[in-house]
Amino acid sequence: MPSKSTTIKQYRCKKCNAPYPLGADDVIATCPYCGYTFEVGGSEVKHLLIPNKLDSKTVKSTVKKWLESAASKSVGKGILKHIEVEEPTLQWIPLFRVSGKFESYHFGVKKEGSGDSARHIKIEDSDSGEMTEWVIARRHAATFGINEFILSINDSGIKDFEIDLTDGAPVLNSEIDDSDASTRAQSSRKDRERVELLEKVDRLLDHKLKLTPQKSTYTHAAYWLVRYSYQKGTFRVAVSGSTGEILLGEIPVTKRYRAKKWFTSIFLLIGSGFLFQILPYILWIFLQGNSSDGDIWIVPVVIAVVAVALWAASVVVLGGALRYEVEVDKDGKERGDRFSITETLQKLRREVS
Repeated sequence: MPSKSTTIKQYRCKKCNAPYPLGADDVIATCPYCGYTFEVGGSEVKHLLIPNKLDSKTVKSTVKKWLESAASKSVGKGILKHIEVEEPTLQWIPLFRVSGKFESYHFGVKKEGSGDSARHIKIEDSDSGEMTEWVIARRHAATFGINEFILSINDSGIKDFEIDLTDGAPVLNSEIDDSDASTRAQSSRKDRERVELLEKVDRLLDHKLKLTPQKSTYTHAAYWLVRYSYQKGTFRVAVSGSTGEILLGEIPVTKRYRAKKWFTSIFLLIGSGFLFQILPYILWIFLQGNSSDGDIWIVPVVIAVVAVALWAASVVVLGGALRYEVEVDKDGKERGDRFSITETLQKLRREVS
């Protein structure tokens, strides 16, 4: 039985007649020789390019400076002596700039106070206006730091696409059309709004967003990837060509970093165990009392919440000690499963109350 073909086919450019490969999922393609861009099986597509502000030497220098700063905030500068930075690679990432109008509405509640004095405040608002949303034009965007890349896009100086402006780097083809781009713009904007709203309210009861796309512009932007080696391991740093800034990087975990995480985890676990141990005695004291004040019971509840928070923190911190590398943002802060005692206490307090 014949299997479904997934091989890349050879096509010839309608403008310069040069042969070049076209992927099975490509919807909009660009000739790497003359820059002719077209819908597969259709007509020519005019699109734009956000100029690349960097060259290979500048990217390499930027990454080295960032590594020094980021390492000093996390794993220590000791790794710098053993790092070898490879030559940066440049790619042109396909994007859609979706512009139009939006209407949004949200309704939620925020709790203030505790015990008998607790009250829930209604948080309700609506908004409308012009919007611009950038959408990656690939179906399976596994590129390192791609989410940070999308959020960093700066289209100042944008111009008509010319193949001579790409510095001979690969120009990736689009795997979606403008209709798909509009759908993805709606989804990504709503997800981002939801995250922002959940930071303002304790419970989000309703959230609606309506986008009315008016224009989708096909665009390419420069993405740099730098690999470096450390003790036989390879790590990555992503850089935006449109802004010249670091997007995201990987830092190798060192013995010093692991030791710091181990000690922090043990300290948190001891604190949690101590609070769990004294909790029965606190409860016994309150049961022996005759106070009718309802707020007084918040004390053992808070102790229990803090104990659970410290235990959860010890598990999260221990997980960090077992990693091979940590992902760090442009400011040198660890991304991902960082633990915040304040945030955890707030979440647990909401659950308890």
